Amino acid sequence: MSQDRKEKRRLHGEQPVWDENPRIIEPILGIEDKPNTWWESLLYGWQHTLVDISPFVLPLLVAAAAGLSPEEGAIWVNRGLFTMGIATFIMTTIGNRLPIVQGPSATVTGAVASVAGLYGLPAMWGGIFVGSITEMLIGASGLLGVLRKVFPVIVSGIVVVTIGFSLGRTAVGWMIGDGSIENIILGVSVILLIFILQFTTKNIAGGIISRGSIFFSIWIIGLGMAGVMGMVNWQLIADSPWFALPSLFPYGGPGFGWTFGIGAIIGVFVGILGSIIESIGDYAATCAVAGETFRVKHMNRGIFAEGLGCVVASFFGGIPVTSYTQNIGIIGTTKIASRFVVQVAAVILLLYGLSPKFGALLVAIPRPVIGAVFVVVCGTIAVSGIQLIGSAKQTTANSFIVGTTLLFSIIIPIYAQYDMGEIVNNLPSLVQLFLTNTVIIAVIMGIGLNLLINVLFKGEEEDEEIVS
Repeated sequence: MSQDRKEKRRLHGEQPVWDENPRIIEPILGIEDKPNTWWESLLYGWQHTLVDISPFVLPLLVAAAAGLSPEEGAIWVNRGLFTMGIATFIMTTIGNRLPIVQGPSATVTGAVASVAGLYGLPAMWGGIFVGSITEMLIGASGLLGVLRKVFPVIVSGIVVVTIGFSLGRTAVGWMIGDGSIENIILGVSVILLIFILQFTTKNIAGGIISRGSIFFSIWIIGLGMAGVMGMVNWQLIADSPWFALPSLFPYGGPGFGWTFGIGAIIGVFVGILGSIIESIGDYAATCAVAGETFRVKHMNRGIFAEGLGCVVASFFGGIPVTSYTQNIGIIGTTKIASRFVVQVAAVILLLYGLSPKFGALLVAIPRPVIGAVFVVVCGTIAVSGIQLIGSAKQTTANSFIVGTTLLFSIIIPIYAQYDMGEIVNNLPSLVQLFLTNTVIIAVIMGIGLNLLINVLFKGEEEDEEIVS
């Protein structure tokens, strides 16, 4: 490649995605900043790992779909934690270098579980490998730069809001559980303690307690109070070994055990495509809460890094990874946007993967505690999306796009699940994804309505003419 072409590609990568430059908050520590002490770095990094419960749930779902034993599923959890650490390092160093934790994707997991059940594990791993390579190529090609024209700030804001609502629904379900009084007590106690520590300790210990409010609340309520109530599974921790080294290619590899069927490859890639769409919204939200301008390079290098992370994960028997929205909520809550802190979190995740006992410690924390933390975090994510929407041009056209898209993206999955359950379950997995995934519906409708109203009908321009 000539020097001129390299320079053009570099300049294109530095180009902002939008004309607007939304900054939701002014962080205490920016992306390139580091905490003053090593123990602050440990505190803030460890805090990030405590809200990532998907690694304990999603691998078990795929293992069950593949017909594996619970013991094998538990091994998958450790593999997932180990590869989370590697993928997070990839993202924060050679990827888009934003403070984003990588982990198993709920969107991809649904597709992967279906493929495992239909085609078996060899085809599933083959589909993951091909889909991951394809994701890398999409990022490396610079193709995502065209999304600047179809993915404006108004659409990104809508997507971030729906991510917050979608995760929030799960969060409330985990917090309430079976509706027992014990669950309610734990959940409410966690939320109250987070608020108390967040807003009453800003001038204590240099504000460290305030910024670590989620960390302290999880341990105080999740192990202390819940332990007294008899809701912590101490036996799970005791039975877990201290050290276990992940093996390379535990289920074969390309050319020696994996198979490559068209159906399996398409099935996995549908999930990866949904993950790409969600991740772009995550990158935008991360930039907004980190005080960073959202640039084309963040999309291209981020998706390349996610694809590479998925490839590495498959080598160690881990399921595909994606960006974690809940960690963006942590940044918005604590105002600590340091990339170094997330790299510390990556080391801790690696240690979780190498030491099943530490992973078991997190699994032993009652779900209502983690659900309550999620409620606070998801609220922060949703507000970030609302503020992104507020940073866009306030026109009648944009109001129609926001209102219509939010309503349909939230209501359609509920209607499909509760009023059309049997019909939807008999539809192809691709159709089910488009009917039940709130975020994908928001992306499709947001982009479609923006192209229709603002581009084709020139609604935004007409509003500007009226104002002028």
